[in-house]
Amino acid sequence: MENRPKLSIVMPTYNVEKYFRQCMESVINQTLTDIEIIPVDDGSPDNCGIIMDEYAAKDSRIKPIHQQNGGYGKAVNAGINAATGEYIGIVETDDWCDPKMFEKLYTQAKKLDADVCKCGFYKYNSLAVKKEKQNIKWQDEIQNIEEFPDDRTFKIAEFPRLFIFHASIWCNIYKKEFLTRNNIIINCTRSASYQDFPFMAEVMCKADKIAVLHEDLYHWRVEATQSSSTNQKGSRLLIMPDQCEETKKIVKQCGLYEELKEAMYKHFYLANHAFYNNVQYQYKREYFNKLHNLFKDLKTDKTFKYQYFYKKEINFLKKIERGLYFLTELEYIRRNFIQIHWNKHEKFVRVLGNTVLTQEV
Repeated sequence: MENRPKLSIVMPTYNVEKYFRQCMESVINQTLTDIEIIPVDDGSPDNCGIIMDEYAAKDSRIKPIHQQNGGYGKAVNAGINAATGEYIGIVETDDWCDPKMFEKLYTQAKKLDADVCKCGFYKYNSLAVKKEKQNIKWQDEIQNIEEFPDDRTFKIAEFPRLFIFHASIWCNIYKKEFLTRNNIIINCTRSASYQDFPFMAEVMCKADKIAVLHEDLYHWRVEATQSSSTNQKGSRLLIMPDQCEETKKIVKQCGLYEELKEAMYKHFYLANHAFYNNVQYQYKREYFNKLHNLFKDLKTDKTFKYQYFYKKEINFLKKIERGLYFLTELEYIRRNFIQIHWNKHEKFVRVLGNTVLTQEV
């Protein structure tokens, strides 16, 4: 294809006017300039559609799409279908990117001829009181991008622990030909949520050449003023176990269940545990039943080793597997009772004297 850009950046957009300009500027000012920028206005009720057209009038690389609201999946798929670049990136428009992010990802992907190339990211909260808490690297002992080789490509079965990693479809670039050949798209069921996990699972399962970059280059915004999943408490959270079921189906269809099950179920736990604890009480039992169906196979799987689980996590899962809803609720009540009374006690100690140390309480 003549004059094909090196990279197309798809930007699903809905009701993020407060953050949209910062995100657009971070993409426009990338050091990789041979790019195509595709913001997708998914029927946004605010001024995002107007703003993207304003930018497009000044920069020929920007090619907006305007469509009726159809949800996140439909917006991403519309951008992917329109993309002409060799590789495709996805940027969520309440986030922002390091200026060198796509140059570094593209250079690594080309060097290794990767189907997908993944970098690390930061959890960003501009509202955090302490400045050092505003931009926190997403890294722990089982989710550390630096523990995977960056000098060669690999298949997911070689390093299944990467399957535990946050789906983070926005800190990757994907070879367009790879997505097209494998017909990989995001589930676009209207009003669905968390479609990123099955998408990422399919990418990882079908990629022959996965590459990583040992740098943190994306800033994932998680703030109390957003309407994101991190702030949800209602029935929408019930969709997460459904997306996990879809992910399990993909893994089985790809013939990788045995190789990935330890990491896959750990991801399921991480994706659902906080949601289950936070969901409103009227949805609690329904959520529990979905989790029971999701994890029940482990009850009879004698080869499952709970390789990546801590003891308290195993105890929780055992209750889920056996259908012991009442016991999970007792644990939730106990934990919250302790936390509430600890907070009160700690506050009382601070009132008595600011010199009292936490470990002395």
